[in-house]
Amino acid sequence: MFEKGNLYIRRELHDKYGGNRQGGISNCAKYPFIFVFTGKAGKYHGYEDGWSEDGYFHYTGEGQKGDMTFTKGNKA
Repeated sequence: MFEKGNLYIRRELHDKYGGNRQGGISNCAKYPFIFVFTGKAGKYHGYEDGWSEDGYFHYTGEGQKGDMTFTKGNKA
């Protein structure tokens, strides 16, 4: 279905699967998916996301101030 390294259009994902159209983490109510969105502009806001050499994707999470909390998208 989804493949590592492919680029997907956010609007098209939301049209098909639903979910919050804003924010970096989108929980889809009707499907067992949680989408995480990242991009180059994130660094400007303090986010450092990306693939590590061992194949894991490291994602900063939602929230720009203080420690991350398990609320909203982070809870998903």
